Amino acid sequence: MPNHQDNSTLPSRTDVLIVGAGPTGLALACALHSQGVDYIIIDRAAGNAVHSRAAAVHARTLESLATIGAADALVELGRPGRSFTARDGERRVIHTPFDELDTPYPFVLAVPQQTTEEVLEDRLRQLGGHVHRRQTLLALDELFPGVNALVSNDDTGEVRAVQARYVVGCDGLHSTVRKQMDIPFVGHEKPHNFALIEFTMEWSGPEGEITFFFSPAGLLAVSHLQGETYRVVALVDDDTPAPDAAAVQELLDTRGPSAAGAKVKDIQMASTWRVRHRLADTFGKGPAFLVGDAAHVHSPVGAQGMNTGLQDALNLAWKLAAVLNGTAGPELLSTYNAERRPMAQGLLSFAAQLHDISTMSDLNKIRMRNDVLSAVGELPEVRTWLASRLAQLSVSYGGGNGPSPAVGERMPPRPGMAEGLGWSLLLPPGADRAATEAAAEESPTPLAVAEVADLPHAVLVRPDGHIALTAPATEAPELPGRLVEWLHRPGPSAA
Repeated sequence: MPNHQDNSTLPSRTDVLIVGAGPTGLALACALHSQGVDYIIIDRAAGNAVHSRAAAVHARTLESLATIGAADALVELGRPGRSFTARDGERRVIHTPFDELDTPYPFVLAVPQQTTEEVLEDRLRQLGGHVHRRQTLLALDELFPGVNALVSNDDTGEVRAVQARYVVGCDGLHSTVRKQMDIPFVGHEKPHNFALIEFTMEWSGPEGEITFFFSPAGLLAVSHLQGETYRVVALVDDDTPAPDAAAVQELLDTRGPSAAGAKVKDIQMASTWRVRHRLADTFGKGPAFLVGDAAHVHSPVGAQGMNTGLQDALNLAWKLAAVLNGTAGPELLSTYNAERRPMAQGLLSFAAQLHDISTMSDLNKIRMRNDVLSAVGELPEVRTWLASRLAQLSVSYGGGNGPSPAVGERMPPRPGMAEGLGWSLLLPPGADRAATEAAAEESPTPLAVAEVADLPHAVLVRPDGHIALTAPATEAPELPGRLVEWLHRPGPSAA
């Protein structure tokens, strides 16, 4: 187990250098620490973010955070939203409940990003790790193998060299890692500005609902955080200053929940920003990887950004650990880009579609949008699809066919699955459990074996909850041996 107790000196060598201690960097550090990987995590800031844009954690992200022991603490501090609803004034255009999703977390958790960061850093401390703060990455030079990083202590001015097998850029939109590795970050700005406001108000609006108010004047999204504290994201004009209480009251009265008697009290935080849509050409280059906003940024509509970054981190973490501990070949790391970049590309398209639908201003198009959404929203399969898509439960890395769950798909959590970032071998009725357990005992990768009544075939589940391999019940004892081959197969096609 890595020793990260001494915060006084930045070590000169490590296996993984994590640059950036936002949610993605902290989650990656927790995941690596729990798997015994030696790492260093640095950040130029003296502490966690005071204010931030992200305020929603989706079901799939909570499942992932549960594998590093951080989900329960976060849920205690957040407020579950049991549905997503789009309204036009008082008309309900489309209603998407989350409570029928096959997950331990059938809701979207309304919680500020700074709280998520605090929970993750607390979890890292519990594991025995810490963040080296006030440390700025200046330069990267590729070694063979690994990288040499020059890191400046912003308090003392001292510059130290750190050699690492791998470096992971969790350092956001203006990523130094991405720039140092000459990875293009292609995209554009949307012609829209958004305002983000946290404030207290009195409102007898729908309980447990994340609400989007469509309006010819512009989009207004309202989420209830805790007590009388709410968060609003609103489309605003380019020259709009950070709104004060009177401006927020006007936004609510003209676009949203006026009939529910919304009364703004105190502004706690307000900012504005322009929407960007950008995607890195690759999420991995040599010994360097990009995670979260360093790899992709997009519209806040749908609250997908931070959640996607956290999924990036958990996808990469188990692969780094498997390669570093010798149970997998280095080719496994190429599957990080092969899996996550197409997913992020699809997400950018989805977020752009949500953005365009939500920011219409033409009255004829608005009426058509509302009528279409109202009609299709009555279909149960549409509600299920949208809820699963928003919750990121439908993400699949492909490569499989036949009955679900197939290779690449997410396996919903079931009793008996491995705790933490472990592998699970799940058996359908009729499988030879004794023979499978005997084969699992011989595997260099520990496997938790469990029976699941509703499975059509045996499945081997990766540490990130996606399915690596499947087999008929009669071939279940062969899966541990096939896993060894799978972990050493040439990339990037491994699911």
